[in-house]
Amino acid sequence: MKKETFKLDNKTLWIGGGLAVTLAGFGLWYWMKKRKEKKQFTTSLTSSSLSSSAVRSFSCMYPDTRFPLKFGTCGSNVKKLQAYLNKKGHVLDVDGKFGPKTESAVLKVFGVKTVSQEKFKTIS
Repeated sequence: MKKETFKLDNKTLWIGGGLAVTLAGFGLWYWMKKRKEKKQFTTSLTSSSLSSSAVRSFSCMYPDTRFPLKFGTCGSNVKKLQAYLNKKGHVLDVDGKFGPKTESAVLKVFGVKTVSQEKFKTIS
């Protein structure tokens, strides 16, 4: 049996070089895209009216007559919830807005990010 050797010719080198340049270009494009996304994300955090630890901005999206109480809910039921969480050792403004700090406290106390009507009845 004859031993075969692998030889590189000019065509193979051009194809390999072209692939390497294409992959390098794609990698650079992807790196720049992610860098731009990160920059936009950090800019949105610093321009937020909330603290820098807040990832989402707050706006009242749900009335507190609907359950479960969740991020974006506003009203008197949320005030009762915040007062209860303050009794449990958290430091929250009792403003009736279910924002990131309230969500974090609910997660620590109840183990979930929302408060169902049954859970709310136990704290009232």
